[in-house]
Amino acid sequence: MGRKVFRLFLVLSLSIFLLGFYQLTFAKEVVLYSSNPSEVIDMVCKGFNAKTGIKVSAVRMGTGTAMKRIKAEKDNPLGDLFWSGDVAVLDGAKAYFMPYKSPEAKVLPPNYVEKNYRWTSTNVHVMIIMYNKKLVKENEKPKYWKDLFLSKWKGKVVMANPEKSGSAYAQAYGLYKLYGWDGLKKLIANAKILDSSSLIYKGVAAGEYPVGITMEYAAYRYIAGGSKDVGIIYPEDGAFVAPEGAAIIKNCKHQAEAKQFFDYLLSKDVEAAIFQKFFRRPARADAATFKGLPKLTEIKVMSKFDPMEANKLKKEILKKWKEIILSK
Repeated sequence: MGRKVFRLFLVLSLSIFLLGFYQLTFAKEVVLYSSNPSEVIDMVCKGFNAKTGIKVSAVRMGTGTAMKRIKAEKDNPLGDLFWSGDVAVLDGAKAYFMPYKSPEAKVLPPNYVEKNYRWTSTNVHVMIIMYNKKLVKENEKPKYWKDLFLSKWKGKVVMANPEKSGSAYAQAYGLYKLYGWDGLKKLIANAKILDSSSLIYKGVAAGEYPVGITMEYAAYRYIAGGSKDVGIIYPEDGAFVAPEGAAIIKNCKHQAEAKQFFDYLLSKDVEAAIFQKFFRRPARADAATFKGLPKLTEIKVMSKFDPMEANKLKKEILKKWKEIILSK
């Protein structure tokens, strides 16, 4: 009897060990590098895990940091995919991404997909003017970007440093395309330049600053949250629309899982849910179902905004920006 119990114990122990070994060895997972806000990452990762059973290990970092890390790890990638960064930045790093043509990408405009499918756009940011209604009267608010060059706004406008913020660089590039170096000089003469893009919308919402150049979704969060003090201006000389995207890392360890996650990110339901909850506009038009913001077709968009050109001109623009700041 004792031997039978002992044998049964051995069999059960071995079974438990083998089951644990199997789960450890064959459990599906994917490693995500992301610059998105934590709450956005969490919602998407939990939804993907619930749908597929695949575990997502998310590592949050800035886009620039992520690109450096992906490059440093090129011989032994520790991440599987990146989501999301300015497509111009992704295009500059496309040598480190693998081609993948997602079936979800067929609904996207051609310029939202890299020609060899090394990155695909997931969302777009609209750059706008945010203002505090307690500090700026409705009949005095700026209507154009160029209004911010007027002396009446000196010391009352805030913008993030484009040397440290990708969204701020998109804003600087857009202003350069509209009004050249002279326009940037006039803006810098009036503006307070802050280190982080989050300081812009937080500061304007709190009443620290009258006006700020920021992203639509960041400003609208306050309006959706019930704030009566925050207003959004879509400049009549054209809002800047900057697409962001995702990419699968070349030679990553979990390619099949990465492709599944990639398809999930691009799906209509997920992009619509992100827009509905976090006000981040989807790349795909059929997912733009949230009614709280105007349709992109209803906004005057600056047609000269070219993400690829923005990437090519980045060193030149940032060098000139620094020179203007130092001479201020």
